[in-house]
Amino acid sequence: MASIDNANNVLEPLLEAKEPEEVVSSALEDILTNTELSKWKRLKSATFLEINVLYRLAAPAVVVYLLNNVTSMSTQIFCGYRGNLELAAANLGNTGIQTFAFGIMVYNPFSLSLILCFSLAQR
Repeated sequence: MASIDNANNVLEPLLEAKEPEEVVSSALEDILTNTELSKWKRLKSATFLEINVLYRLAAPAVVVYLLNNVTSMSTQIFCGYRGNLELAAANLGNTGIQTFAFGIMVYNPFSLSLILCFSLAQR
Protein backbone atom coordinates (compact mmCIF):
# COMPACT_ATOMS: atom_id res chain seq x y z
CA MET A 1 0.00 0.00 0.00
CA ALA A 2 1.12 3.54 -0.55
CA SER A 3 -0.06 6.93 0.60
CA ILE A 4 -1.73 9.06 -2.07
CA ASP A 5 -1.99 12.85 -2.10
CA ASN A 6 -4.81 14.90 -3.66
CA ALA A 7 -3.37 14.66 -7.18
CA ASN A 8 -3.34 10.82 -6.96
CA ASN A 9 0.46 10.72 -6.93
CA VAL A 10 2.08 7.89 -5.06
CA LEU A 11 4.39 9.34 -2.40
CA GLU A 12 5.80 6.60 -0.15
CA PRO A 13 4.83 3.19 1.20
CA LEU A 14 2.78 3.12 4.39
CA LEU A 15 4.30 -0.15 5.53
CA GLU A 16 7.98 -0.90 5.37
CA ALA A 17 9.31 -4.39 4.79
CA LYS A 18 10.97 -6.00 7.77
CA GLU A 19 13.75 -8.51 7.70
CA PRO A 20 12.47 -12.02 8.46
CA GLU A 21 13.18 -13.09 12.01
CA GLU A 22 14.63 -16.47 12.89
CA VAL A 23 11.64 -18.65 13.72
CA VAL A 24 13.41 -21.75 14.98
CA SER A 25 15.94 -21.51 17.76
CA SER A 26 18.60 -24.15 18.11
CA ALA A 27 19.49 -23.19 21.68
CA LEU A 28 17.92 -26.30 23.22
CA GLU A 29 19.60 -28.60 20.74
CA ASP A 30 22.93 -26.87 21.36
CA ILE A 31 22.57 -27.37 25.11
CA LEU A 32 21.59 -31.03 24.85
CA THR A 33 24.35 -31.94 22.37
CA ASN A 34 27.12 -30.18 24.30
CA THR A 35 29.09 -33.10 25.70
CA GLU A 36 31.53 -30.85 27.58
CA LEU A 37 28.90 -30.28 30.27
CA SER A 38 27.73 -32.96 32.68
CA LYS A 39 24.27 -34.51 32.31
CA TRP A 40 22.91 -32.55 35.26
CA LYS A 41 24.19 -29.20 33.99
CA ARG A 42 22.69 -29.91 30.57
CA LEU A 43 19.41 -30.94 32.19
CA LYS A 44 19.40 -27.81 34.36
CA SER A 45 20.14 -25.51 31.41
CA ALA A 46 17.56 -27.20 29.16
CA THR A 47 14.93 -27.07 31.91
CA PHE A 48 15.59 -23.38 32.50
CA LEU A 49 15.30 -22.64 28.78
CA GLU A 50 12.05 -24.59 28.41
CA ILE A 51 10.51 -22.99 31.51
CA ASN A 52 11.26 -19.53 30.11
CA VAL A 53 9.52 -20.42 26.86
CA LEU A 54 6.60 -21.95 28.76
CA TYR A 55 6.20 -18.84 30.92
CA ARG A 56 6.06 -16.63 27.84
CA LEU A 57 3.38 -18.84 26.31
CA ALA A 58 1.31 -19.47 29.43
CA ALA A 59 1.51 -16.08 31.15
CA PRO A 60 -1.45 -14.53 29.26
CA ALA A 61 -3.66 -17.53 30.08
CA VAL A 62 -2.69 -17.34 33.75
CA VAL A 63 -3.44 -13.60 33.89
CA VAL A 64 -6.86 -14.11 32.26
CA TYR A 65 -7.65 -16.95 34.68
CA LEU A 66 -6.72 -14.80 37.69
CA LEU A 67 -8.71 -11.81 36.42
CA ASN A 68 -11.77 -14.01 35.86
CA ASN A 69 -11.53 -15.34 39.39
CA VAL A 70 -11.08 -11.85 40.86
CA THR A 71 -14.10 -10.59 38.91
CA SER A 72 -16.21 -13.52 40.08
CA MET A 73 -15.07 -13.12 43.67
CA SER A 74 -15.70 -9.36 43.76
CA THR A 75 -19.18 -9.88 42.28
CA GLN A 76 -20.03 -12.44 44.93
CA ILE A 77 -18.67 -10.24 47.71
CA PHE A 78 -20.79 -7.33 46.51
CA CYS A 79 -23.89 -9.50 46.16
CA GLY A 80 -23.26 -10.98 49.61
CA TYR A 81 -23.68 -7.50 51.06
CA ARG A 82 -26.97 -7.13 49.18
CA GLY A 83 -28.59 -10.30 50.53
CA ASN A 84 -28.82 -14.07 50.42
CA LEU A 85 -31.05 -14.26 47.35
CA GLU A 86 -28.77 -11.94 45.36
CA LEU A 87 -25.72 -13.94 46.45
CA ALA A 88 -27.32 -17.19 45.31
CA ALA A 89 -28.31 -15.67 41.96
CA ALA A 90 -24.82 -14.29 41.37
CA ASN A 91 -23.26 -17.62 42.30
CA LEU A 92 -25.49 -19.53 39.86
CA GLY A 93 -24.89 -16.97 37.14
CA ASN A 94 -21.11 -16.98 37.56
CA THR A 95 -20.96 -20.76 37.68
CA GLY A 96 -23.17 -21.12 34.60
CA ILE A 97 -21.24 -18.57 32.56
CA GLN A 98 -17.85 -19.98 33.56
CA THR A 99 -18.96 -23.52 32.73
CA PHE A 100 -20.35 -22.39 29.37
CA ALA A 101 -17.15 -20.47 28.53
CA PHE A 102 -14.96 -23.41 29.54
CA GLY A 103 -17.06 -25.75 27.40
CA ILE A 104 -16.62 -23.49 24.38
CA MET A 105 -12.88 -23.21 25.04
CA VAL A 106 -12.39 -26.97 25.34
CA TYR A 107 -14.60 -28.01 22.42
CA ASN A 108 -13.14 -28.31 18.98
CA PRO A 109 -14.02 -30.80 16.26
CA PHE A 110 -10.62 -32.50 16.33
CA SER A 111 -10.83 -33.38 20.03
CA LEU A 112 -14.41 -34.58 19.58
CA SER A 113 -13.37 -36.86 16.72
CA LEU A 114 -10.52 -38.28 18.83
CA ILE A 115 -12.90 -39.00 21.70
CA LEU A 116 -15.30 -40.77 19.34
CA CYS A 117 -12.48 -42.82 17.76
CA PHE A 118 -11.14 -43.94 21.13
CA SER A 119 -14.60 -44.81 22.44
CA LEU A 120 -15.36 -46.87 19.32
CA ALA A 121 -11.97 -48.58 19.43
CA GLN A 122 -12.55 -49.76 23.01
CA ARG A 123 -15.74 -51.65 22.08
